[in-house]
Amino acid sequence: MTLIWFGLSAIALAGAVVLLYVDRSRREQFGRVRQMWAKAQGYVYHESDDHLPSNWHRAALARQEYLGAVDVVHGTRRGESFVLFDLPESLTIVAVQRTYGSDVDIDLRLKSTPPPKDTDLNLLGAIGPRVVFATDLEIARRVCDQRMVTFTESVPPQVQMLWSEGDWTLGSLPITSSGRDWEAAIEAVSRLSGILHVLPPVAEATGTRSGSVHDPGRPRPHPLDLHDD
Repeated sequence: MTLIWFGLSAIALAGAVVLLYVDRSRREQFGRVRQMWAKAQGYVYHESDDHLPSNWHRAALARQEYLGAVDVVHGTRRGESFVLFDLPESLTIVAVQRTYGSDVDIDLRLKSTPPPKDTDLNLLGAIGPRVVFATDLEIARRVCDQRMVTFTESVPPQVQMLWSEGDWTLGSLPITSSGRDWEAAIEAVSRLSGILHVLPPVAEATGTRSGSVHDPGRPRPHPLDLHDD
């Protein structure tokens, strides 16, 4: 009996080693694909960044600050810097940095997606195929005009979440997305970033804009320079 258990344990261990090898090989292959795609587009590729995800705290990145980013790509689109990266075995994230930050954050997610857990995000309502939440409903109503309706109807379905934090606009994709999906996501997030330029800028003197509600328990995004030499 002891020999049988020993044999089964050895088989299980061998299977685990094989799975680990296959997973590592798949990740390395995926990284090479990302790197080649970045080079072809004139972007900058880095294998990893341990601290990148900690710059954001909402939507798909809520409570993900302990994770590092892999297969990181820096670039510029529509005159704005962006970064694309993976949370290992989880999601692909696109983040576009706007010129000016705002105290008003907006979340646009598919109707099938659970609502955000942030206490300062309030439900505005449905717009196209998505549901809108915002930290300031009055401002959000003015932002969600016909242009926003047209935008939400044109967003590729693989872009699951869209949201803003400070001077950032972000979107999430399945980890299995391809180069064509990345291009479409960067385009979509950049378009939303352009729309959100109408948000009122941060009130530097007071730290919060009059009338807005900010969750004091949620850290504000740290400044992040996306321009690589």
